[in-house]
Amino acid sequence: MSHWNNGLRAALMGSVAAVVMIAQPAAAQTQVYNIPAQDAATAIPAFVKQSGLQVLATAQDLQGVRTNAVSGSLTSDAALKQLVANTGLTIKTNDGTSAVIVRASAANASASDAMAGAPEADPQEVVVVGMRKSMRDALDVKRRNTGIVEAVSSKDIGALPDVTIAETLNRLPGVMASRDRGNDSQASIRGLGARMVLGTVNGREVASSEPDRNVRWEVYPSEVVSGASVYKSSEARLISGGISGTVDLQTIRPLDYKGPGVVLRAGPVYYDGGSEFPNYDGQGYRASASFVHRFSDRFAAVLGLTSQVQKNGYESVQGWGYNAGANTGAVIAGDATKYNTPWGAQAEAKRLKESRIGASLGLQFKPADNFLLSYDLLYSDIKINELQDQAWYGDGAWGNWDGGNLSNYVDGATASGHAPVINDNGDVVSASVAWAGDKSVVARYTEDKSLIVQGLNAKWSLEHWTLSADASYSKAQRYNLWAANEFAYWPSLMTYDFRGKPVITVSSSPESNTQTAQTGQTTLGAVTDELKSLHLDAERHFESGLFTGLLFGARVSDRTKALGQLDGKVTPIIGALPDYLLTSYQFKNFNIPTVLTGDFGALATHLYGTTFDIDPKTTPITDTVEEKVKEAYIEGTYATTIAGIAVDGNIGLRVIDVETDSAGSSTIAGNWYEATPGNWVQAMVTTPVTGGTSYSKVLPSATARFDFGNGQFLKVSAAKVISRPPLNDMIITRSLSSTAPYTGSAGNPYLKPFEANQIDISYENYFNKDALFAISAYHKEVSNFIGYATRQETINGNPYTLVSPVNADKGGSIDGVELTFQSSFGFIGLDHFGIYSNYAYVDSDLKEMSNDLPMNGLARDTAAVDFWYSDHGIDARLGTKYHSTYTAIYGWNDAQLIRVRPETTMDFSVSYQINPVIQVRFQANNLLDTPLRTYNDNVEDRLGRYDLYGKRYLLDLTFKY
Repeated sequence: MSHWNNGLRAALMGSVAAVVMIAQPAAAQTQVYNIPAQDAATAIPAFVKQSGLQVLATAQDLQGVRTNAVSGSLTSDAALKQLVANTGLTIKTNDGTSAVIVRASAANASASDAMAGAPEADPQEVVVVGMRKSMRDALDVKRRNTGIVEAVSSKDIGALPDVTIAETLNRLPGVMASRDRGNDSQASIRGLGARMVLGTVNGREVASSEPDRNVRWEVYPSEVVSGASVYKSSEARLISGGISGTVDLQTIRPLDYKGPGVVLRAGPVYYDGGSEFPNYDGQGYRASASFVHRFSDRFAAVLGLTSQVQKNGYESVQGWGYNAGANTGAVIAGDATKYNTPWGAQAEAKRLKESRIGASLGLQFKPADNFLLSYDLLYSDIKINELQDQAWYGDGAWGNWDGGNLSNYVDGATASGHAPVINDNGDVVSASVAWAGDKSVVARYTEDKSLIVQGLNAKWSLEHWTLSADASYSKAQRYNLWAANEFAYWPSLMTYDFRGKPVITVSSSPESNTQTAQTGQTTLGAVTDELKSLHLDAERHFESGLFTGLLFGARVSDRTKALGQLDGKVTPIIGALPDYLLTSYQFKNFNIPTVLTGDFGALATHLYGTTFDIDPKTTPITDTVEEKVKEAYIEGTYATTIAGIAVDGNIGLRVIDVETDSAGSSTIAGNWYEATPGNWVQAMVTTPVTGGTSYSKVLPSATARFDFGNGQFLKVSAAKVISRPPLNDMIITRSLSSTAPYTGSAGNPYLKPFEANQIDISYENYFNKDALFAISAYHKEVSNFIGYATRQETINGNPYTLVSPVNADKGGSIDGVELTFQSSFGFIGLDHFGIYSNYAYVDSDLKEMSNDLPMNGLARDTAAVDFWYSDHGIDARLGTKYHSTYTAIYGWNDAQLIRVRPETTMDFSVSYQINPVIQVRFQANNLLDTPLRTYNDNVEDRLGRYDLYGKRYLLDLTFKY
């Protein structure tokens, strides 16, 4: 037997031209085939693509062989026999999942020679399941694509080892997920931010409850996703819109599904970040149920249900930015130098409860061998109830506008005996200030967002044609309310220090002082997004010649994004707040004054005579953007040999026509009027406005994959790509302040799309079933980059500084290299242990338009290392992820740019298959308790955020049968 194994290994390492595809239909199932008579080197890949059967053959055996035409409805076994009949090839083995083809002469040789020429038996092949099987399937997806693709695969429902798909995407090379509320959320790809990533589900563009186009991937529970593909290179068949890449999520296809019919999973989830908060615990749960049933060979259905409650409390200290520039002032007595001072800071305790329910449905009906009808639906609803205890420090005394607070700084230095600490940039990073306010805010934030994605696909397979019609509809909406009870006191001395972990101290603690009621606030917000599309295509299969197929089609879509916001003020009805309404507590991780809290409803009733019972769905919609897209494309797939090397790929062209219309309002300062005797105010005049733009783009693309045998491929891709502008940036609405300093903001409905010419090259060596070494390099020339810029404009005789998004006058380049290595440690006798690792480097001369910030989403270095073990029913993984400093958009405004400091996070998961039915799993995330740390204005000492989320633990039981 060892001679059999060693002989095959030598043969494979010498001249294998292996074509491996994931098996989908079983050998006994019929499939419509349309394979012209042609060279075996191109016929075998065509057969693999149409049958789903894994096939292994050597280049030497296939050389010079012409196979037979195969057409009609056949089983894969019958089709393969017809393909190679009387060709000199013979089927050595075929177990219904994989087959080996050799020369007939080799099959009739001596037994020892036959053993030497057959494939090496993998003793684990029939038992490889779970995590290791998913990794192998992902490698197959990456290998069989002619372009540069990363993949996540899970044939068993709910087998992905993460709470959301964002956590899985974050481990892929060149992909980086930002954190929000402690969870991985939006993804950047190859140094370009989330606004330039196109998100799709089953190949369909989807709506988003974000104001722009960004997809928050945590909306998609991992239980309803069977796989994900990240397309880094572009092809004409892909929907246009992702300069950085396209992320496509796939759901279960029930007719192809071969896993357990019923999967039930449930267990507790615990976050320890809010363990010190009064009357709060981090205990939640996660549960899911999935059912797949094949009613017949013609009809099957899958239904998935998920429910999750996440309770994640965490501490945060945040800076409000710096007063810098012409309006600064002196902070030291006798020193006329103008220094930059912070506007203020806040401490925040968030006590979060997030409830998520989800559902997925898939139906497939095959009334005839050549016709397949598929319907799929995804639904997700997330409700957030967040209690916020905040303390706002500064209250106008820190910012020192035109030197107006010099006395506060001088008196503070005198009282404390310490002069302000000023860095080389002229920023005051530590100081004592007299009579600066400590405002307590007990607030509540609620958010209700939902998403529905559904599509209907019909596919006809004819003798030489494959026709497809696809209709989809998705709708996302979000309604939110923030309401705040506010009260304050003014200690005689307040000290701040932003060097390292932020520190704030006061001369007298909040609970020792009378709290004075302040004006309360409310903010209502609404976002709705509706997207309808129709996609038709046809593919012609050719029997001979260079091209094996010609795909052409058209797509139309209509998308409407609507937004609204309403701010309100609430006047207090009392002066001083009764002590019995308040309690105090100390943060665990920060040296700050004690934080005040109380019952939100009771405080609102006493302070304002209201309970803030406002329905966010009453938020008036003030801004809309409608986008109509028409696309047509043609793509030819080819297969040939060059100097004995098998080459395949595609070449295509996509033409896109976009029309965008925006409706909103323009608010400017009008006439002055006497509101009350002696009180003159300026009226603000609001008028409706509309505007829009249209453009057409021609997007060529080409890919080539060179198959050198032994599992080695060279992939080359070139394309022109675009990303359509963020929808919220195209809102026409403009608003202006009525008093000095005169400022304003506006959208820009005339923005042009991001554009890039790019080239990708990737060397991939699949040197084992579990193994890959890959190195990829890419270059992008980007134009029409969109950023926020300021300009001066005189309006009604007043000098205004306006901020709005614009297209950059000059472009720039992005260059990067990605390395991937994954393998079992079988070469040292530890076959059931392994490593998955990647590193990505990216560099760019593109800059944002404020503070010389590097481009949003660009982290120069990212890396991931996972160590895994899979055997005896145990799947275990210990993983780390690192990124260097990068620029991010924090919040819902694309102008709110921050710098995120380097982070290294670590996660652990382990599962044990107790028996064929029951599995237990444990996960621990953020084991290093890595903080989220940011800074403002591209200046490291200017505090942005310092969040400590804590660790997450999950334990669940799974029943499969």
